[in-house]
Amino acid sequence: MELSEFKQNIIDEIKFAASTEGTTDKEEFINYTTNALMEAEEIEDFTPLHFEGLGKNNRRIQVDGYYHNELEDCLSLFIVPSLTYISRETLTNTDAEKLFARARVFLEDASYIKASAEPSAEGFGLAVDILGKYADVRKYVIYLLTDMEMSKSIKELNAPTLHGKPVEYHIWDIGRLYQLQKSSVGKEDIVIDLNEMFGKGIPCLAASSTDDYTAYLCNIPGRILANLYNTYGGRLLEGNVRSFLQTKGKVNKGIRNTILNDPTMFFAYNNGIAATASEAAIEDREGMKYITKITSLQIVNGGQTTASLAMALLNDKGDGSEEKIQKIFVPMKLSIVSHENAQELIPNISRYANSQNKVSDADLWSNHPFHIRMEEFSRRIVAPATQGRQYGTHWFYERANGQYKQETYKCTPSEKKRFELQNPSSQMFKKVDLARFVNLRQMRPDIASTGGQKGFARFATWVVKQWENNNSAFNEEFFKEIVALAVICKEADKIVRTQTWYNSYKANIVAYTISKLFYTVDTEYPDCAISLKNIWSRQQLSQAWVKQIETISELMYEHLIEESRPVENVTEWAKREMCWEKAKEIKVLLNKDFVAELTDKTIEQEEKRYAKKDQRLNDKLDAMVKVVNFGVDNWKALLEWDKTHRVLSYIDQEFVKTAIAVENGRIPTEKQAVRILQVLDKARSESFPLSL
Repeated sequence: MELSEFKQNIIDEIKFAASTEGTTDKEEFINYTTNALMEAEEIEDFTPLHFEGLGKNNRRIQVDGYYHNELEDCLSLFIVPSLTYISRETLTNTDAEKLFARARVFLEDASYIKASAEPSAEGFGLAVDILGKYADVRKYVIYLLTDMEMSKSIKELNAPTLHGKPVEYHIWDIGRLYQLQKSSVGKEDIVIDLNEMFGKGIPCLAASSTDDYTAYLCNIPGRILANLYNTYGGRLLEGNVRSFLQTKGKVNKGIRNTILNDPTMFFAYNNGIAATASEAAIEDREGMKYITKITSLQIVNGGQTTASLAMALLNDKGDGSEEKIQKIFVPMKLSIVSHENAQELIPNISRYANSQNKVSDADLWSNHPFHIRMEEFSRRIVAPATQGRQYGTHWFYERANGQYKQETYKCTPSEKKRFELQNPSSQMFKKVDLARFVNLRQMRPDIASTGGQKGFARFATWVVKQWENNNSAFNEEFFKEIVALAVICKEADKIVRTQTWYNSYKANIVAYTISKLFYTVDTEYPDCAISLKNIWSRQQLSQAWVKQIETISELMYEHLIEESRPVENVTEWAKREMCWEKAKEIKVLLNKDFVAELTDKTIEQEEKRYAKKDQRLNDKLDAMVKVVNFGVDNWKALLEWDKTHRVLSYIDQEFVKTAIAVENGRIPTEKQAVRILQVLDKARSESFPLSL
């Protein structure tokens, strides 16, 4: 695919999305680009916010969104110029400087905006936080997102400091987005030239080599590690490590104390870091190997060590941190993993490297059985046909980034069209979307308002616990309820956007409206329940639903912007549990047509019991199939392996023999099959090969 074709495809995609969702082309372009940046781990989250105006001395102001990175203590603003569609218009250096200046003026004139903007305007809340909550951030980053092509004359973008803090400019033009899309791992490679940055490479020892990876051991100077983090930030940290640090805080007091008070003992006291990379350049010098260049470095264990060194270098200069960090060397295990194996191996390396903490629980891996089950449902279950269609469609669950697009990469045009008809892009949803739906159903709009990653962390904790207690609750009916919640969210979004009173804060209004609706039914009609089953069947909301959302959404909007709120920034106020507690107190009358659509709670509970029972039966049948498919020879190999490893008990061995009996036509029962697979898992946890 050429660049021009790539751009045309994006324009077609956003125009279609805008027409179906009732949004503007610019809104959908922002959705596309920010989602791409989140998938590439350039940013963790994004809050849309459109503000235009004039600052002091009539300087033009424009901001189209922002993101506060707690881990890096950085505030990012986003600006998006008008779309050029299919023309080959070039973004010149002059144009870029003018656009960056508009966002920069927002930072410079925050006091002026706070004094002159309407309190209900989205820009007002951000200005308040720039002066308060974000006043002490470490740096500012301004992103320019555009469908233009950046001029080749733009080489470096040097921005002057602001309020004594560094400012970075980043341009994501259509060409850079194109290169990102072409990348096999869906992210932009970080290439670290150690010779160029630090004058020489790092001495290393070759430690291990297999067909899948090559490993090296080395001591990385603390100064290099700190500077790398201060240059690249959270992009150096593997996703689960980043999630863990955001939850636990980035600076470990014990590590900081060693840095400042006992730096020569850092090597002895610290376990070091484990990292992966896609490539490493190794040079031989005087009989010694040196790592001179690293591509796609990811720290999979030791994130707190890295972040603490970086923060000490920046924040503790008065305590002589620069001189002390010069004395520090950090043990590093570096595993070189190819792009092709990265998606599977890097999460596993991270998981086992972090086996002594709770990183895995905080993030909920893409290959967790819950995600795999939801993915299987989404590919198999067909939603009822709507809008005159003569065929049903799938709601495509993307458990790993890029799955939807990957399905069509090697398709012919006709195959791609058929896939998109059966799996409309408007019906694709991701892990963070699923988390939002569940958080809203559980009546926690405050958590849903915190953003994708934080909302997902809470959802992940809940899923892990529920899965361990009774995974049969996550059955086909659960999946259909998730789809029904997706329908509610999408329709509520459209309804709120078209209201005459609507001005801003759509995501927060929708979150509070949906949760308030469920809360009102639960408290005012305790014997009834909202019938998600009916919404699944219709794949749309009734007029009674539309009218009810119109009523409640206005009440929630008035609540969110209430002048007596204790937090000036409405977006931040919506994240507070107190905000939700006060919203619960607001009296809501449900219209009789909406009440007529409620279902009897006892019937709903009975249907859930049957769904769990069916899932348990399906699990048992699946277990029987897995036992047979594993193969008699492999079961025999397990018994042979156990002769030297002695992991299995006598009872375990008898179950394995039951699996071997398949060769004589004796199929294990459902219960036996479940137990046999448990024996296999036990053996695998003790080093029995994952594949034979």
